[in-house]
Amino acid sequence: MVQDNWQRTIEYVRLSLTEACNFCCPYCRPEAITPESQTNLLSPDEWLTILGAFHQLGVRALRLTGGEPLLYPHLDELLRKLQGRQWFEDVSMTTNGSLLAKRAAELHKLGLDRVNISLDAVDELTFDVRTGRTGELPAVIKGIEAAFEAGFTSVKINTVLMEPMSDDMVRSLLAYMEKWPVIWRFIEYMPFQGQTFRGPTFEEWQAQLTRICGGPLIPVEKNGGKKGKTGSNEDGDAGSVAARKNDAQKNAKNKSVTGFGPATYYALPQGPVVGFIFPMSHSYCHECNRVRLTSDGRLRLCLLRDDEADLVSLVRQGKSSEELAEHIKDVLQLRREQHEGPDMAAPKRAMWRIGG
Repeated sequence: MVQDNWQRTIEYVRLSLTEACNFCCPYCRPEAITPESQTNLLSPDEWLTILGAFHQLGVRALRLTGGEPLLYPHLDELLRKLQGRQWFEDVSMTTNGSLLAKRAAELHKLGLDRVNISLDAVDELTFDVRTGRTGELPAVIKGIEAAFEAGFTSVKINTVLMEPMSDDMVRSLLAYMEKWPVIWRFIEYMPFQGQTFRGPTFEEWQAQLTRICGGPLIPVEKNGGKKGKTGSNEDGDAGSVAARKNDAQKNAKNKSVTGFGPATYYALPQGPVVGFIFPMSHSYCHECNRVRLTSDGRLRLCLLRDDEADLVSLVRQGKSSEELAEHIKDVLQLRREQHEGPDMAAPKRAMWRIGG
């Protein structure tokens, strides 16, 4: 395992495969970027050279992001080669879900363990506004359901809290939590490229959920455990609400299901488990175990800082994974202790250029 200069162990890499995306979510990008508009994509072999370095440094988990990672033209090839090498104990993906329905089963066969799907609203009008697209919600719903059927270790839903959410909207989300065997995570709005911090804080969102649910949220501690498929339990009773609730609460204690990220998990009084990711008002810098790779081949040391190191140039100069690993160890010693919180200057890169 490799540590930074603050003795934080780095065990998790988030790799943005492409800046291209078919959605225009306001917190991420102002307009859609097509696959053809990005010309600096790395090849699977270039990524493997970089990922081989992180494997040598003891990194355990890899998450593929974007943009929309399903628009990366060499995704299947990259997954196939990763599957053959068995470098990481967990390979996951974050997607908007709109292209997932036809590919979920094959992606699971290629070694994708878990999938997170972005869903910022469950009513069509709000969804259209928040994605900049019309009529895509049914495709995302089909993608979520296909992910259940594919047999991933876990399916999680990510919702960005762009502004205070009405009680009616919260109740709509709770209805879907009762229906789907998922862990639903709520993510604090973060400012990028000139945007300003807004949205509910950790404490405000916790208080609203507690009030609407009619009882306190019960903390769920994460720990290790064996992998198990989402949507079933030991008794094989996948269809009942009680079974799904039981499954969600067991999964929240299973690191192969909850993953290697920073979310704080709670069980709602009705049974479902939710995760909170609030890096602005509830910083987790002291335990941050991750770094990011941007789609143009740069190592980014913090989501909310602009500290980066160019790796792809070294790869194209013929450097090996071993040589890259030594360079990465040195770069990791430049990580800052923490970001400045809600009063910080927004990072210069937009979210879509960093990776979700």
